[in-house]
Amino acid sequence: MTPKNAVSSSSTIPLNAKSRLYRVALGWTFVALFEAVAYTFLAISIVERAEPLNVIIAAALAVLVTVLVTRSGFLSGARLAGDLYTAVGRALSKAKLAWFNEQHRTQLNQLAERGIPGFMAIPAHQLQTFLHAPLLPVFLVFGIGVVGGIQIALLSGALLAVALSAQFMAQRHLGRSDKDRNSADVQATKSTLELIDHFDLLRSTAGPKRAIERIDQSWRAQKRVYAGINQSASVATFISTLATILPLAGLATYLVWMQIDQPLLILALLILITRAAASLGELALAGFAINDVKASMNNYGQLTNVPTLPEATGDNAAVPSNHKFELNHVSHQGLFENVSLEINQGETVVINGISGSGKSTLLGLFLRFDDPNKGSISLGGVDLKDIPYESFIQHIAYVAQDPIIYTGTLADNIRLGNPKANDEEVEQFARYAELNELIDSSEEGIHQSVGQKGSGLSGGERQRVAIARALIKKAPILVLDEATSALDEATETRIAEHIHHLNATAIIVTHRDLKIWCPTVELTINNQKVNVQKHTADTVRKKMKLEHESDALAMSV
Repeated sequence: MTPKNAVSSSSTIPLNAKSRLYRVALGWTFVALFEAVAYTFLAISIVERAEPLNVIIAAALAVLVTVLVTRSGFLSGARLAGDLYTAVGRALSKAKLAWFNEQHRTQLNQLAERGIPGFMAIPAHQLQTFLHAPLLPVFLVFGIGVVGGIQIALLSGALLAVALSAQFMAQRHLGRSDKDRNSADVQATKSTLELIDHFDLLRSTAGPKRAIERIDQSWRAQKRVYAGINQSASVATFISTLATILPLAGLATYLVWMQIDQPLLILALLILITRAAASLGELALAGFAINDVKASMNNYGQLTNVPTLPEATGDNAAVPSNHKFELNHVSHQGLFENVSLEINQGETVVINGISGSGKSTLLGLFLRFDDPNKGSISLGGVDLKDIPYESFIQHIAYVAQDPIIYTGTLADNIRLGNPKANDEEVEQFARYAELNELIDSSEEGIHQSVGQKGSGLSGGERQRVAIARALIKKAPILVLDEATSALDEATETRIAEHIHHLNATAIIVTHRDLKIWCPTVELTINNQKVNVQKHTADTVRKKMKLEHESDALAMSV
């Protein structure tokens, strides 16, 4: 078993992806070598006025190697992206749900939409830039030595080294000016997601103009960052151009100064030095690529190194024998201290308390969204930490306060709770959740579209779809977190009756009238304590009967 709040081990690029990158990197080294050999044969053929056969063969081999390595780079890039998406998915699937907040959501959005797709360019493009571009001049210097002699080769090497140093300094300057781009992009993305998710609220409370103030501020900050980057890019491009010209101008000046009167030799040497210098020109805006990779690697490392909950495996794993919950001296986040209680199988539990008292937090502990800071929680006599999560979730159906509805049909959304359910079962549980009117409103029935992410549904209908999804799972424990807040009392009462007939353990957080749910256990959170009040089924029925009689008498009067 891993320690509490352990982190995922997938914090680096997977080994199989690394091995592919190494092979592609070696391939780009060979591309540079073969290209340098082809240019050297060309230069020798010019000087010696030889037949072009050797040049053609060398050029054909260089082209063949380039095509093979480029193809391998594209395929490796696609596989790399797949490996990284898989690693992120595995890490997030085990992450503590308390870890998911707006900042991490934005970070994940950036990585998924821009970071990992950007990694796809590493084998085919960025390795070419950072390996082929600097290695080709090195190999061509040897070619220059073969054609023009050691002295000219040393001069060419010195000129190319100066040009490379200038490129490096330009890229460092560009990189420093570009360092704030990623944070500006993240903030802009965060503001955009906030606007999309809450546009109706922002527009109705702040008005059309003020609704976009926050995102406008992010866009303006992003614009300022990009303006600075453009200025630095102009400087870097100018320096890169000078650095590209320097080797050619320097060698040409030397050849004139030494009064070399062999036109073919001069032509051959200028061809070689021009190709070598042009290769360095490919580094002109490499600083952007470096920062993109660094930012994406940082995000990837953080998102695959998320806090997780310990999970039992092998001999340590156990399965609960029943569905009785027990809390033993549980304390958590200062919201409640030293809580001990039992919830027997089949009971209906209502959790109440003032806003912010910790109702949803306590519910999250039952669902094992987090582990308590102190104490333990067990199900069927087994500590939740010792129940494999895949097994644990089979025992529980959960309805959140803000239900998630997916684009598709009504049936698609409900069937998520039980993928094997047929249409008859789907419709049955949809009607249990009081979706009769919605189903009957369309000839398509349960196969009608719910719109983009449920946009075609009202707030109450969204909650009822989520309730139907939970009911069809037929889990022995049902957990509802303000799941009926958008429903009228009559509809909520009918749903509560359906749930009572299931004989499942029901744990409910509600601000509504508790009598609707006929609770056998009331948990009231107050001043870091959880007060437990238990009722027998007979007591509940008598209480409900007295309240109904009282209501009827009041109405008659």
